[in-house]
Amino acid sequence: MKHLFLSIAMLCALSTFSQETTEKNIKKNEIKINLLYFILDFPEITYERLLTDQTALGVSVAFPIESGASMLGNDLNFIMNPYYRVYFGEKSNTGFFVDGNAALFSQRKTEDDFFTGEKERGMAFGFGFNVGTKYKTKNGWVAETYFGLTKTVINSEYVKRTNILLRIGIIIGKTF
Repeated sequence: MKHLFLSIAMLCALSTFSQETTEKNIKKNEIKINLLYFILDFPEITYERLLTDQTALGVSVAFPIESGASMLGNDLNFIMNPYYRVYFGEKSNTGFFVDGNAALFSQRKTEDDFFTGEKERGMAFGFGFNVGTKYKTKNGWVAETYFGLTKTVINSEYVKRTNILLRIGIIIGKTF
């Protein structure tokens, strides 16, 4: 009887101290749209993957709806902007953030060619940063605002006025 009782007690002890933990179903992906750029006929769609509670990796792609659309005074054809973001909020991936990004974009030159009268196009590349804030609801909706600058380092002659690309965002999205 002693052996039976001891065997049952050991089996119960082994099953309660299991090393497996159940992982919560944490949503680590976000899809977002920049409402400000959408109003300016230059929608920007963003995908973001949450890496840890305070970091994320993402990419934004923006393009004009109409061929002559202008975004914040720049005659851009498209922008692709991968970024790495660090959050400083108390909750997971929310609050104040800073990100570093690289921008690849195509822009029409604003000056006319003397002989042909046509506008030239070109690809440019630059590095920049954004600062902003991000909010999440319990239902998985995301809202964020940001402000940033990107300095063109390759083919800066295709950038209108200065070698700086201004980035402003008023964004809504959903986690999945």
